[in-house]
Amino acid sequence: MIEDLIKSRRSIRIFTGEKIAYSKIEKIIEAGIWAPTGCNNQEIKFLVIGKEPELSNVLRFKPFFRGVSHFVLVFYDMNSKMSKQLYKKGTSSERLAVIDSGLAIQNMVLQAKELGIDSCIVNLTEMHYRKEKNLTFWKKISKELKKKLGMHSSNPQSLSYFLYKELGLEKDYKIVAGIALGIAKKFPNLEKARHGKNLIKRDEPENYLITNKFVETE
Repeated sequence: MIEDLIKSRRSIRIFTGEKIAYSKIEKIIEAGIWAPTGCNNQEIKFLVIGKEPELSNVLRFKPFFRGVSHFVLVFYDMNSKMSKQLYKKGTSSERLAVIDSGLAIQNMVLQAKELGIDSCIVNLTEMHYRKEKNLTFWKKISKELKKKLGMHSSNPQSLSYFLYKELGLEKDYKIVAGIALGIAKKFPNLEKARHGKNLIKRDEPENYLITNKFVETE
């Protein structure tokens, strides 16, 4: 049942290292492409990374993961006329691509769970950087200045540089998020585990409603 999949899925960060068959990865991608998209633009694209050295290189941007089988990067494609019209900054539809990506991702992690594969949804933007040790004062200033000016691609430690220079992707593919996939090494205890300040266990639905005075409840 879909309810069981929704309630049993967890965000996993430590995996066993077991490799998942690519046929299952394809099934997960297929679930993503069947998610609805605004104006049926179908702009969501995926990049699957599951071999070395690319897998280790992308994980350097999220070094708390261990034993990941595959990492799926989720993009929206700005290469179409409709994308250029819809996602202009300052318009009512500029966030549609992010909403579409979220819908695709949820389809994917639920499909993964049905296949016995664990997952974690990961925030990734062009402004993510690999951790650098012992940076000089002036290099730190240069790094922050480039961030503010949007010059991420010029820094070899940035995700933007990795995607567009090292992997050779087209600049029209805009990164939204990532999905770590694998087999959980340790499954969190629903009654005790916390992330941030909150228990991962959810409260009753009424505690998430702003109000129910606009509906009939009986």
